Amino acid sequence: MLWTDLREFLKCLEDRNELRMVKGASWQEEIGAITELVTERKGPALMFDEVPGYPSGYRVISNVFTNPERTALALGLGTEPGFFQRWRERMRSMKPVPWAEVDTGPIFENVLAGPDVNVCKFPVPKWHENDGGRYIGTGVCVINRDRETGFVNSGAYRVSIVDERTCALFIEHGKHGYRIAQKYWHAGERCPVVISVGQEPVLTALGGPSVYHTAEGISEFEVAGYIHGSPYPVVRGRMTGLPIPAHAEIVLEGFIVSPAERLVPEGPFGEWTGYYAHGRRPELVVEIEAIYHRHDPILFGMPPGRPLACYYNYHLGDDDLEYLDRLENAGIEGVQRVYFLGRPNFRVVSLKQTHPEHVQEVINVLAPGGDAYSGHHIWVLVDDDIDVENPHEVLWAIASRCAPEDGVTVVPGRAVWQLDPRIPPEARSLPGTEGRQSYPAHNLVLNACRPYRWMDEFPPVAVNSRELRERTLQKWAEAIP
Repeated sequence: MLWTDLREFLKCLEDRNELRMVKGASWQEEIGAITELVTERKGPALMFDEVPGYPSGYRVISNVFTNPERTALALGLGTEPGFFQRWRERMRSMKPVPWAEVDTGPIFENVLAGPDVNVCKFPVPKWHENDGGRYIGTGVCVINRDRETGFVNSGAYRVSIVDERTCALFIEHGKHGYRIAQKYWHAGERCPVVISVGQEPVLTALGGPSVYHTAEGISEFEVAGYIHGSPYPVVRGRMTGLPIPAHAEIVLEGFIVSPAERLVPEGPFGEWTGYYAHGRRPELVVEIEAIYHRHDPILFGMPPGRPLACYYNYHLGDDDLEYLDRLENAGIEGVQRVYFLGRPNFRVVSLKQTHPEHVQEVINVLAPGGDAYSGHHIWVLVDDDIDVENPHEVLWAIASRCAPEDGVTVVPGRAVWQLDPRIPPEARSLPGTEGRQSYPAHNLVLNACRPYRWMDEFPPVAVNSRELRERTLQKWAEAIP
């Protein structure tokens, strides 16, 4: 194992002077506000202890994976330049490793069931000032098993506290966790679920598609085993029989109730788009029947922030691995990078053109239209001489190479993603046993590439060579700020 548990990784950060202890901050507003300010300043990870109203040792950790270097360290890539490419090469050879069931683990140091169940015993923060409640699930692993195939999914979905024995669960329609739950609901049953709050960083990273999009039918536990180089150790939940990370910090075990039977108000929550788009609406109910936790438990938090940069999720930089792989798997050559210039869905694609239809082939893969999970994506295609990380260069490419009469394409589509701030209020829908209703969500593509047909005649760029610029910077460093 790269890391036995979250504590081992946090000790590594402490040794590197990347972990700061904060004592006495309140859960009502101070933990969230401190996290936001330190995150914006690209500061260290934060460990909160001695939270008023809770025993010393009941801790909250935040701001752990808000820079690429800490994420690379967590995934065993080192922090030397080039970790993005090292990760891609490693995951191309991914082979699932079955997990290993063990008899017991530190997660069973404290077992609460029946009248002892109380989710409020932990210092769960109210992460943003205008949140509608306390969110225990911001970087969690929500684990459930397919009723028919036995496939086990671990996804990152948000979880808020309703009362001592009840949580509200928000899952976007179409996600594996939702589709699994639907099979139980259609059979007239509650869906067994485990919510793991704080486990070693690899499994947490795999809960969302930020660093790796786990293929259909493969469990995140099996991918984690591959990354760790050994089977992932799990114990069985005593109420559901579901696999639980043996070295997790806090685990809630229970059942997701059918939306046809009961929903509870959830939200608003400061979302990863930077908005409170979803408001306060009825969402899924989780009835908690057991709680397990370690001595001196650490509650893991990854609250979203305003996405001026990627502050809220595991990332190895702002390159989009998922779409880069999609283009590569479709046989599209010449794609240099797919880069998030703006969150949530504004990407720039760098392309080295090789034939007349090259740009259109890329567009067909990126924005095929029709039904999709999310929509309202904005794509800008640029030549490989444009620095996709430099907004000024991207805007210059649009201003000087995009001809509106044939370089602007709106691709009609429909989506079900509920956190999009552009959905009209009347188009939002509640969770249901059949999912959610879709709404119109088109994609915009701006072709800011030089026309292939007369590329050789396109006016040359007036700029000195990279070599001359680097030599000049080295020789005249004192004169150039």
